[in-house]
Amino acid sequence: MASSTTTAVKQSSGGLWSKWGTGSNLSFVSRKEQQQQQQQSSPEASTPAAQQEKSISRESIPEGFLTVEEVSKHDNPSDCWIVINDKVYDVSAFGKTHPGGPVIFTQAGRDATDSFKVFHSAKAWQFLQDLYIGDLYNAEPVSELVKDYRDLRTAFMRSQLFKSSKMYYVTKCVTNFAILAASLAVIAWSQTYLAVLCSSFLLALFWQQCGWLSHDFLHHQVTENRSLNTYFGGLFWGNFAQGYSVGWWKTKHNVHHAATNECDDKYQPIDPDIDTVPLLAWSKEILATVDDQFFRSIISVQHLLFFPLLFLARFSWLHSSWAHASNFEMPRYMRWAEKASLLGHYGASIGAAFYILPIPQAICWLFLSQLFCGALLSIVFVISHNGMDVYNDPRDFVTAQVTSTRNIEGNFFNDWFTGGLNRQIEHHLFPSLPRHNLAKVAPHVKALCAKHGLHYEELSLGTGVCRVFNRLVEVAYAAKLEQGNSTREGDSNLDFLFLMLHTFSNIRLHAFKFQLQLIVFSNHRLLQLGDLQN
Repeated sequence: MASSTTTAVKQSSGGLWSKWGTGSNLSFVSRKEQQQQQQQSSPEASTPAAQQEKSISRESIPEGFLTVEEVSKHDNPSDCWIVINDKVYDVSAFGKTHPGGPVIFTQAGRDATDSFKVFHSAKAWQFLQDLYIGDLYNAEPVSELVKDYRDLRTAFMRSQLFKSSKMYYVTKCVTNFAILAASLAVIAWSQTYLAVLCSSFLLALFWQQCGWLSHDFLHHQVTENRSLNTYFGGLFWGNFAQGYSVGWWKTKHNVHHAATNECDDKYQPIDPDIDTVPLLAWSKEILATVDDQFFRSIISVQHLLFFPLLFLARFSWLHSSWAHASNFEMPRYMRWAEKASLLGHYGASIGAAFYILPIPQAICWLFLSQLFCGALLSIVFVISHNGMDVYNDPRDFVTAQVTSTRNIEGNFFNDWFTGGLNRQIEHHLFPSLPRHNLAKVAPHVKALCAKHGLHYEELSLGTGVCRVFNRLVEVAYAAKLEQGNSTREGDSNLDFLFLMLHTFSNIRLHAFKFQLQLIVFSNHRLLQLGDLQN
């Protein structure tokens, strides 16, 4: 009888609002369960002749070689094999001390070539020698898509596009400090509540921009010295300036990159950024995993909760950061460095508030800045991937990244406001490419997608938000329908409300032009799906 090999890997944080910010499990589920069930349902699979044929085929394989089927059986954290350049490595024991965290287990039992290359330096190759156990037998040829992607990456490296402009990042550091100085200058000049409101928004903007700068450092875009990137970009710009744990962020973010919008075969999210149940469900398949009726009732109004949750997100991240620095297993010096820098952030923020402002205004300044920062950060996160394809079938690296990722049109405001993450497709395909070079490679990535029939989604900022809201409404309406058909007659009014919300979610907001251009049009998407036939 087939048995589930589900293994939970503890993490100190899940998605944006996962498990109310108290932490979540990253679930890595064996994909061989479905294969075993299919074999059981096939009478020929269990016959002696079939077993003998399988045995003979294995005996014909040269010593030192392993088949794809054999590798695929080792697909969980306690028994983890991966393939890199057609060579097989057993990382079961190494995975527990892997510097990048449990992200390595997302590649268990499958080819990890491209994931390995985009995340590791040349020095990392030498560590693979001790983990080598054999070569892949009769390896499938690399697809034309992946081959073209690898050639493109090689061309970018030869063109020195992975080399950063140090002056660009010096300018970014200086402008970040300028935003902080402006925030403090406003409340030093005036202590009115209007000044507190303006100053708290500027402080939140400073924290947001610190997040983008820390992100660049921790993806090793800024310098070739990885320790400098971690300590300066992580501990200073991340922990001290922004208030988030570098260890917590890297552990979560690495998994997000390796398994973007991916779920296991039961549609439990592997990507922590979509592990937001019971507050939000990003697909009908994820909704189907929710059995609790109370949680389903929450999801049925998730579109109404969405924007308030954006403002509250920073409180969850702060809690998760401190919990990670306090409890997660890491070297003692790093744990104390994380705690000291986080305490420095709290001390500086609270000290400045009560030194400059009277107590009521100081409390208001601190509270509003947390709310604004949560919204400024999370709105960029959600438009990048939420509302895109959520999948659980094996995909090559390029297809997985492009189909689960959305770009926001490039212009001066979008590039600055999102920290370059508006070019999210390019960033996910080339994570260590410096922010200022993403626009240069975008035409080549578009051409690659067009050549191989991949949809390259690029929208305006306002339309991207509406696309995310659309998905929330669709899943919420599905949850409402499943609740029942145990409804009252008055629900026809709610049906109309859902349809109107879905229609108005397509209103395109050109906020960067300081105008609101309301474009109202009829949306028949739900009708076409048959959701409103009754």
